[in-house]
Amino acid sequence: MIRSPKFWYKNNLISQIFVPISFIWIFIDFLKRKFSNPYKSKLKIICVGNVNVGGSGKTPLCIHLFRHLKELNFNPIFLSSGYGGENLGPIIVNKYKEINFFGDEAILLSKYGPTIVSKNRYKGIKLIEKEFGEHDIVIMDDGLQNYQLYKDLNLLAIDRKMMFGNQRCLPAGPLRQTIKTCMKQIDAIIFTGNKSKENLSFSFLKIKFETYISANYKKLSMKNNYMAFCGLADNEKFFDTLKKIGLKVLKNVNFYDHTRYSDTIVEKLIKEAQQQKLRLITTEKDMVKIKKKYHKFIDILPIEINMNAEESKKFKLYLNKKLNA
Repeated sequence: MIRSPKFWYKNNLISQIFVPISFIWIFIDFLKRKFSNPYKSKLKIICVGNVNVGGSGKTPLCIHLFRHLKELNFNPIFLSSGYGGENLGPIIVNKYKEINFFGDEAILLSKYGPTIVSKNRYKGIKLIEKEFGEHDIVIMDDGLQNYQLYKDLNLLAIDRKMMFGNQRCLPAGPLRQTIKTCMKQIDAIIFTGNKSKENLSFSFLKIKFETYISANYKKLSMKNNYMAFCGLADNEKFFDTLKKIGLKVLKNVNFYDHTRYSDTIVEKLIKEAQQQKLRLITTEKDMVKIKKKYHKFIDILPIEINMNAEESKKFKLYLNKKLNA
């Protein structure tokens, strides 16, 4: 996973230097779209994607979407590329394999519903059609820039804080494709992340839905002093959430997105925390990559994406209308 440089969020000289190279990226994306022949499945496919490199809350949004679809009496199944995992698939995620076999996002999704990992999304869909016929909706985690499949609904996850960065494509900015081509492709935008004071009024935005981050900290002791660690695309998002709920975090430890936590790394964290009389805390996404023998030393802060009652009702009506059209 590419770590976002700061100049991606400013129109400065460094960004300007990379603009000519970004035209190559744009041209490659154009060719991929122009010469694609997307397969249209008999199943409905909902793609939850992003236009920015890095995290925008796609995976928790997929879980939120899964719950909404179940409430609407659909029977969804997840399709993941298994990023960071060792198996290319297509294969169903199960709990009997090694931690790094499927990738952290796929393992997390599988805790909520059946999950297929397939680097080649077309092969993944064919497996679902053949062996999982009881399912009628496929939730595709990421894949907006994958043109192998026809998607019935494209939902764009946008982090309120990052938005579209400097609105330039790689490597001059964080975008995987131009905003113009992205807006033609998607059906709706879902804002994720913590609230921002920035102006979100972009004239090109389509149908919009608002989410908020909820953290279940009932099982945590507010008396503990914590050492927080995580390996996300935006670690500050997690650290900010800990601060907002009032936990006493005395130290933050940053890892790269999709870090594989070896025994050496985890044991070093545990030792350091014990020496400083701190309790370790991390995310659910990080914990699935840590061996169970270490779990007793680490607390989890479960973080979910939610909508208020009015927004949730509006979103369900929108899904029902689109999927039954």
